[in-house]
Amino acid sequence: MSILQNPIIVSVLIKALVAGVCLSILLSILSYFVVLQRLNFLGVGISHSVFAGLAFNYFFALSTLFIPIGFACLTALIIGILYRRGLSKDSAINVMFVFTMALGAIVLSFSSGYSANIMGMLFGDILAINSIDIVYSLILLFLGLLLLSVFFSHLQLITFNEELAKINGINVDLAYYLFLMFLGIVIVLSVKLIGIILVNAFLVLPALCGINVARSYAKVIFWSIIFSVISTISAIFLSYYLNTPSGATIVIVFFILWLISGMYNKILKWRKQ
Repeated sequence: MSILQNPIIVSVLIKALVAGVCLSILLSILSYFVVLQRLNFLGVGISHSVFAGLAFNYFFALSTLFIPIGFACLTALIIGILYRRGLSKDSAINVMFVFTMALGAIVLSFSSGYSANIMGMLFGDILAINSIDIVYSLILLFLGLLLLSVFFSHLQLITFNEELAKINGINVDLAYYLFLMFLGIVIVLSVKLIGIILVNAFLVLPALCGINVARSYAKVIFWSIIFSVISTISAIFLSYYLNTPSGATIVIVFFILWLISGMYNKILKWRKQ
């Protein structure tokens, strides 16, 4: 039977597609700043703090996103403060990464019945996407695009020259903290689709693909979004037909697109020689 003849499956796929596209667009734009600021490991630290938040959800038998979002924002804020106070980026991220993972593991050890959901937590599950997630994704996309359009030039200047940004009156520390906290919120909503372990791929691969095929920042972001949306849509259908974790399938497709974009980049350089 075709999936179009099953309204339940169609509903699940539509929800996954809407949430996936919304988050893909946001993560692709954020990826541009993450890669250029060399914060590639940041997504790992924040996403694993979500693990601790979800562990508390299971412990208290809750389904709210407020606890995971709280953990993600707090972790992002602490990472930012540690870095701005002189600790290296990798060290600050690693400290919070190991702490939140250990905390989550301890809390889960006191929880019952969590094992059935562990694969969905780690690698994503399109069946976990519900109507509330769609609303959150659409609201976050709207607010994210609005904020990024207003403060894009500020973030761009901070990324390339912090000292010049300070001279121009930009509060660099505040902008940095807010950027990390917003990134944490987006990561929380991405966990259901992509999973805790693999969400960092969406903070690295989009920009890497865009850089392979474009040079100006506008084109890099544009192609980052295109690659991200293509990988998400195609992988959601593939994960349904192959019965594989949605997050893992998205990352595999994205990796293939990155290889293709890399080959395209090599061909362009070869032709210019």
